[in-house]
Amino acid sequence: MEKRNQNRPLKETREEKSGKSVTLYDAGGLFIIIALFGIPFGSLFDYLWNLIVFSIALPRLLGDIKIKLSKKKRLAYCLFITLLGIVIDWAYFELTWDTHFGKTGIWIPAMSQALQFVWLLMPMVMIWLVNFALAYSFLKMERRQSIVLGAIMAFFTAPWLLPTAPYILGWVR
Repeated sequence: MEKRNQNRPLKETREEKSGKSVTLYDAGGLFIIIALFGIPFGSLFDYLWNLIVFSIALPRLLGDIKIKLSKKKRLAYCLFITLLGIVIDWAYFELTWDTHFGKTGIWIPAMSQALQFVWLLMPMVMIWLVNFALAYSFLKMERRQSIVLGAIMAFFTAPWLLPTAPYILGWVR
């Protein structure tokens, strides 16, 4: 008579026969918090910050033509800049941080903090180019005004928090 292993079921399941199994990962809590609170509130805060920086910089631009913009044009400009800025900031995040941090619960830098600050020049240049192009074409500013506005927006709206906040808050081990 054949002895059966007590831990083994009498019938083999389909997974056992094929040798395949399914691995499930739980990333629920962090993903839900980021999706429901981080993205909408972060985007709203980013939009408001762009609007503040733009509104403060605009009257200080030197040039032959005095810039007068309607509220609608200011809000539209900041909406475009915010949407493009989200893409630029996300690209910087993907470059400098391990994107699987949701599975482990800790932030893992893909490079040293010093190198993250060096790579911060990339989104600053991209933000400058986007602001320059949009100010020159959409707002019909002079070239010099567009260059200065782009530089101001690039410096003050760059993703400075990404290479600093996780270290300060102790999210990096």
